[in-house]
Amino acid sequence: MSRKFASLIGYFAIVICTALLCIIVGLNPKQVISVTVFVSFIAGSLFYWPFRNAFALAGVSLLLMLNVLDVEHLIEFAQLDLILFLVGMMTVVGYLEERGFFDWLVCALTRPFYGRPAALIGVILMLGSLMAALVDEVTSILFMMAIMLRCLDAYGVRGDKVLPFIMFLVFTTNIGSSMLPVGNPIGVMIAFRAGLTFIDFVRWVFLLGLVSAAVTTFIGLPYLSKVGGLSRAGMSHNPNSREEVRFTRELLTPLLVFIGVLAGLVMHHSLEEALHLPKNLLLLAVPLIGAGISLFLYRHKARELIEKKVDWWTLLYFVLLFSSVGTLRYTGVTDLITSGLLHVVGDNVLYAMLLIGGVAGLLTAFMDNVLAVATMIPIVQSMAAAGIMTYPIWWAMLIAGCYCGNATVIGSTANIVAAGFVERRGYGSFSMVKWILVGTPISLLTFFLALALLYLQIPLMPRL
Repeated sequence: MSRKFASLIGYFAIVICTALLCIIVGLNPKQVISVTVFVSFIAGSLFYWPFRNAFALAGVSLLLMLNVLDVEHLIEFAQLDLILFLVGMMTVVGYLEERGFFDWLVCALTRPFYGRPAALIGVILMLGSLMAALVDEVTSILFMMAIMLRCLDAYGVRGDKVLPFIMFLVFTTNIGSSMLPVGNPIGVMIAFRAGLTFIDFVRWVFLLGLVSAAVTTFIGLPYLSKVGGLSRAGMSHNPNSREEVRFTRELLTPLLVFIGVLAGLVMHHSLEEALHLPKNLLLLAVPLIGAGISLFLYRHKARELIEKKVDWWTLLYFVLLFSSVGTLRYTGVTDLITSGLLHVVGDNVLYAMLLIGGVAGLLTAFMDNVLAVATMIPIVQSMAAAGIMTYPIWWAMLIAGCYCGNATVIGSTANIVAAGFVERRGYGSFSMVKWILVGTPISLLTFFLALALLYLQIPLMPRL
C-alpha cells in the first residue's frame, strides 16, 4: 500500500469515526456536522499540510451550506482584531528587517563576547528568547540562525555539528515567544480573548520565560560541548574577522520606529485608562499606526513590503480556523466539553491548569500550537462563565502552547523553518527520534518549572 493511499484511508477513517462517535454520544445534527467538519479540517491539515488552506476553505464552505454557520457569525468568529494586529506587526517587523535593524542590534549585543565561545553561544541562545518575545518566533529564528551560523563558522564548527546548536536555539526561541503577546500568534489570541494587557505578560510570564530559557541554556552548553564541539580548542578561529554591522544614520529612523511601537505596546493599558478607551483598543491600534508609519517611510517599496512581509497564506488559514472553532461554541459543543471537564476537575484550579495545559501541550507537540490553543480557548471561556478562576489557566495554556513545541521537530513553526533552513544550507537534517530524546525532557522540565512558579503566585492573581 502506497503512503499516499494509506494517508487517504487514515483521513477518511478519522472523519467517519468522528461522525459515528458524535451520533453515539447523542449530539444533535448541527453539533455532529460542526464537530465532523472541524475534525476533517484538522485531519486534512495534519495529513496534507501544504494543502491546509484548501481543507480550510472547503470546511467553512460546508458549514455555510449546511446552515450550521451564517455569514454574520463567520465574521464574528474570524477574530479580525487579532488578524489586523498580526498584519500590523508583520509590516513593522518587515520594515525593520529590510533596513538591517535586527542585524545591527544582535551584532551590538554579541560583540563583547566574541573572545569567549561558551559565553557567546549562551548569549546567542538567550538573545533568541528575547528576540522571539520582541518580534515573533519565525522572524527571530531566521536572523538568529544567521548570527549563530556566522559565529560557528568563524570558530570552525561546520557540517552536522551545527545541528545541536540550532536545535537549542529553537528551544529558547519557542520559550521566549511566550514572554510577550507579540512573540507568538497564540499570545495575541489569548491576550484579546482573555482581555490581558502587555503589562500582564511582563508581570506573569516574562520572568518565567527568562528563567526557563536560562535553564535550557544551562543544560545546553555542556551538551553542546560534548556533541557539538563547543570548546576553545575546537573554536580556534577569530570571529572578529567577520564583517560587523555598525550603527549608521540610516538606522536612526528604524530605531525610533522600534522604540515607538514597543513603548506604545508597553503603555497601551495606561493610555487606555487615561483616555477612557475600551480595553486593548490601543493594543490593536499601536501596531497599525506603526505599520502606517513604516509604509510611509518605505513608500517607494510599500506595496512590496505588504505583499512579501505579511504572511497572507497563514492569516487566511487563521481566519478560517477561528471560524470553524467558533462554530463549535455556536452549536453548544464546547459547553458540553466544559461540563465534562468540570466533572473531572471540579473547582480545583491546579487540576484545571494541568488538564488544560497538558492537552494543549500534547496537541502542540504533534499538531500545531495555534490549532491547539484555538481549540481550547472556547473551553476556557466556558469555564470562566461557569465560575472557575481562569486567570492562571490562560497562562498555563500559553506556556504549554509555546514550551511543548520543543518536544518534536513539527511542534512549532520555528522548528519547521529551522529544519528546512539547515537542510537547504547543506548541514544535514534533524532526526525526529534524536530531537524527541532531547526536546521532550526539555519541554517537560521547563513546562512544569514554569507551571510550578505560576501556581505559587495564584494568591496574587485577579479572579478572572
